[in-house]
Order: sequence, then C-alpha cells, then structure tokens
Amino acid sequence: MTKLKTLTLAFGALVAPLAMAAPQQALQAKLAQLPEFEAQFEQVVTDPDGTLLQQGQGSLAMAVPNRFAWHQQAPEESVILSDGEDVYLYDPLLEQVSIYDLQDATGQTPLSLLSSNDEAEWAAYQVSQNGDCFTLTPSDADGIQTMAICFDGDAIESLSLVDGQQVETRMTLSRFHTGPLEQGRFTFAAPEGTLVDDQRNP
Repeated sequence: MTKLKTLTLAFGALVAPLAMAAPQQALQAKLAQLPEFEAQFEQVVTDPDGTLLQQGQGSLAMAVPNRFAWHQQAPEESVILSDGEDVYLYDPLLEQVSIYDLQDATGQTPLSLLSSNDEAEWAAYQVSQNGDCFTLTPSDADGIQTMAICFDGDAIESLSLVDGQQVETRMTLSRFHTGPLEQGRFTFAAPEGTLVDDQRNP
C-alpha cells in the first residue's frame, strides 16, 4: 500500500467522526447562547399524509439546567413543567397533576436537550444539519423518532417532532425573548382541590 493511500485512509478515518460531531457542536453552540428563553407558539399536528389532526397555541419557557414550562392554552389547557428535579403534568380540566422524576419523564424525547448541558444525554442522539435547521435522532427511538430545530438568526423559529406513527407536531414560535425570566416561572403550585398522582421513585 502506498504512503499516499495510507495517509488518505487515515485522514478519512479521522475526518468521519469529526464531520458527524460538527452539527452537534454547532447546535450546542447556538443553544449555549440561549440559557434562558420564552416564546409563544402556534401548534399544528398532522398525520403521515399531511392531514390536519389538531391545532393549538400556548407558551413555553426554558432555562439551563433542565427547567422548562410548556403551557398549552387551546384547544384544551394543559401544563408540563420541570423545576430541574421533578416534572409536573397538570390537567386543569381533570383537576389532576402527575409528578415524575426528571430522568423518567424527559429521557424519551430530545426536547429535553434544549435545557440540558448533560453530555451523556446528548450522546444518545445523532445530529444532522441543513442550513439553519438541525435534526436530532435518538439512538434508541422508542417514542419520538426525530426532532427538528430551526433557527432565525439567534432565535428558535420552529420545533417539530415526529413520533413512531409518523404523526408530526410542529410548533412555530413568535415573540421570542431571552432571559432573565421570572424566578417563579419553573415552580409548580397545585391549586386547591387538585388530585396528586405522585409517580416518583420512593
């Protein structure tokens, strides 16, 4: 084998993992500029044929590490909130809140990466890039199959998730605002009379 061919193979073996890592590093660099943010969202859910299944709207906020608040106001109100340790799923109509350990609740979706700086969590996803859009694919796709994050400059423009049935949920963000956010934004206080379903490990 010639020296040139040997060097070519060695260079290719070195560049391949670097090329795969580049989109992840680019995405992490963009998210590092957004340690806290909030926005309004318009949500559209479609089936694999593109048929509209549901429309909704609400607000979301995120802050590193591992804090987020997702509040859907229509068509039915619901809240998903993490205080950095536990996750609360609140249904005002049923007057019930379910509480989960953070790891149990967020391990099934790449959405948690938006507020995470945990390298072990990032290692569980492959990241590809197309312009200002990044697609994350979990190595073990039990729930969400892919998530796409698109930027407009430094702001997140849209988020979309595709589940195992190829149903896509797309959120278009507006009124994007970086922190600092209110201190109580990621604290959940159950209204009086709320039924509490605590699923945390004892």
